[in-house]
Amino acid sequence: MGRDRELGTALRVLRSAAGPAGVLVAGAPGAGKTRLGEEIVAALSSVTGAPGPGSRGEGGDGGAVRSVQRLSPPAVISGVQRLLRTGTSRPRVVWIDDAHLLSADAADNLRELTHRREHKLLLVMNSAEAPPWLHSLWKDQRLTRVEMGPLDVLSTRRLASALLGDRLAQAGVVRLAAMADGNPLLLRELVRAALARDLIVRDGRLWRLGDGVPVSHALRELVARQLAGLPDEARRALELIALAEPARLDVLEGIVRADTLLALEDAALVRVSDPRAEPVPRTARSAAVAHPYVGHVLRQDVGPLRRRHYLRTWTRAVPREDASPAERVRLALWHLDSGDLPGEDLLWDGVRCALHDHDVSAAIRLSAAAWDGHPGPEAAELHARALFAAGAFADLRAFVEKASADRPEHLHRLAPVQARAALFEGRPEEADRAARSLTGTQRSAFAALAAAFHGRFTEALDHARSVLHDPSSPCRAESALVAMGSLGRMGRPHDALDLYADFRSGAGARGPGEEPCCIFEADAVEEAHALAQLYAGRLDEAEGILSREYRTALRCDRVGVDARRGLTLGVVLLERGRIREALSYLSFSPAYQAAWRPWHIRAAIHTTIAVHCLAAEWHGRADGLPEGPGEGPYGAELAAARAWQAHRRGEQERARLLLHTAVDAALEAGSHGDAVLLLHEIARLGLPGHPAAAEDLPVQGAYLRSRLHYARAVSSGDAKLLGRVCRSLADAGAHLYAAEGYAELARLQRRAGRERAATASTVTARALLRHCGDVITPALHFLGDPAALSSRERTVARLAAEGLTDKEIAQRLVVSPRTVSNTLYRVYQKVGASDRRDLRRLLSG
Repeated sequence: MGRDRELGTALRVLRSAAGPAGVLVAGAPGAGKTRLGEEIVAALSSVTGAPGPGSRGEGGDGGAVRSVQRLSPPAVISGVQRLLRTGTSRPRVVWIDDAHLLSADAADNLRELTHRREHKLLLVMNSAEAPPWLHSLWKDQRLTRVEMGPLDVLSTRRLASALLGDRLAQAGVVRLAAMADGNPLLLRELVRAALARDLIVRDGRLWRLGDGVPVSHALRELVARQLAGLPDEARRALELIALAEPARLDVLEGIVRADTLLALEDAALVRVSDPRAEPVPRTARSAAVAHPYVGHVLRQDVGPLRRRHYLRTWTRAVPREDASPAERVRLALWHLDSGDLPGEDLLWDGVRCALHDHDVSAAIRLSAAAWDGHPGPEAAELHARALFAAGAFADLRAFVEKASADRPEHLHRLAPVQARAALFEGRPEEADRAARSLTGTQRSAFAALAAAFHGRFTEALDHARSVLHDPSSPCRAESALVAMGSLGRMGRPHDALDLYADFRSGAGARGPGEEPCCIFEADAVEEAHALAQLYAGRLDEAEGILSREYRTALRCDRVGVDARRGLTLGVVLLERGRIREALSYLSFSPAYQAAWRPWHIRAAIHTTIAVHCLAAEWHGRADGLPEGPGEGPYGAELAAARAWQAHRRGEQERARLLLHTAVDAALEAGSHGDAVLLLHEIARLGLPGHPAAAEDLPVQGAYLRSRLHYARAVSSGDAKLLGRVCRSLADAGAHLYAAEGYAELARLQRRAGRERAATASTVTARALLRHCGDVITPALHFLGDPAALSSRERTVARLAAEGLTDKEIAQRLVVSPRTVSNTLYRVYQKVGASDRRDLRRLLSG
């Protein structure tokens, strides 16, 4: 995982007859060098059509026929000399693992082999132990060096999850990945240690990682080697840094002697934030233990008395009012770890800061301590909010029941969170009951959210605006999200962007020390901003915003937030036609969740649409769509997903009915943006058009108008209008939509006898599809074929190509088998196919 770039570089060199004489794979111990070598050999063997490393076959990229020969370091001299005598009759790839153990004589033989360029080399070595005679091989550009650095954050998390069958809850995945710091071998040892110490426990259908640190004999030895020979004073300073990290550098310099800090830095045991990489004020510069796992072990091993001593030392040096939000959370947790109950102010401050920074586990722990030690209305509300942020709705219901029984006077403080939790769980009656006690902007904010959840976007916008007009409301960020989303659904993205600008200029996002918004994180407004850019046709800007927000969520370990940001990024990538890339963000594993049910529904909808844009073997990956009527905030998309499913099964009439009914509902509700989306999907699927396609719906921006005009042009056969639409969609970056448009345009031009224009449209469609990968949608079937097939003929051809019999096709299309047989005969005649296998080949264009 996470080594695609390195694998691709090595394969390009080894498959080519020209260029460098081989590849040198170098990296630190545990980076996965040998595994990469095995993957390279497996890929070479699969290309050559051979079962194993010693096989022969055709090389890729026009390279020579090669077999793969593995040599151990002691056997290199004799093995290479035999190769030098054989000449070029059997060119090979010579694979040598642990190449840093080679002698100078062996390196001389390899140098001679590279000079002849008859064979290719694949050397794998430990960077720290490589002798100088190996360096000359790549410094003289005889070999291409592939450096195996640490895995990136996302790849490390995916590997940690995969090691446990994608069943470990994401919070545990994030902790293990952070401890491993990108080293696959260390990650494997951490998982083994966690299992051996029973730190991983089953919780329903998932596993959870306990609070302890995975340790084993091998891991203890690793840490001991890191800390060997460290003087007591330096050890104590390192323990203090581990407990306080990120420890403010200006405070450390006042507590710890300068020579001790310098010694720790020289020994590569601490790292200091680099102002060159990210300029920060002096007071914001911090120090941390260099390797995260060493920091975890140091924190776990500090005794309780020493922990309390370090806490007193640090709190004397850093007054609470001077502490950053992260330091306030750290101080409050430090008190709990030391057996102290912090004061009310520190606890509440810590919870607010943790919620603001999306540190949900810290927020739950601190708010639970606040409720146990200071059971007031403030503590009750904060604990409820922390449980909501984690999506722990069962725990939230239990807490509300207990709090209302023990202290019924606090119930009014819990009502806003209780109402929203019930709404998110899909229990609207319970949500309405909980919301009856709400007043003022709290009531308006909930009404806006509830209306949006039921797909009543005009009503939602009215309620949200009443909240936004009150600058003192704690729900402004939430209502801004609702208003911007509603405007997009109504086809008014430019108004949504104006609202975003007004909200930001009015300092709508609150700081961590202020009262937070009712439910959503304030920085989710950027997600709504990106969706408004998407509706406005600014796809580059939308992708840029969401990529930045997703990377931030990953870097800051914001569990759940990363899934929500990634989901929206996947929606934008789907709109751009990058289907496989979109699926990597849309498909949630059992343990990688967005915490809130509406996001899961949204993920299932867009995953279904995405996989139906790919070949048939992908269709089983579609997540289950929710049952029941297509109402709610994603009613239009749900209808589109169900229509794609029906169309793929050959149920054309059901697909038409689903989309036409959804268009009527969207128009009645004033959701003109949704109506345009649905009209466009009707045209993409080649279904009979809806009358609304001929209307000038009140939508803003060239992008939405282009999608509306696409439906109109395909329905009416207006080639001139379709040509303008295709250019507009291509300019917006919607490459798949534009390619489908050019494919339809080529058919219209061919029917009109304009073969030259049709050929140009086909070439343009193929060029656009290079951005999209191996997509296949109804409009792209038989792309470039001179035959003009009707929509019904294309449907029958697709089903036949998928292996269905005439009788099975007849059952799906509700026609007779004889009609299917006659239709297939006409298709064969038009496209020059002789059987279903030919149809399968021609379908991909």
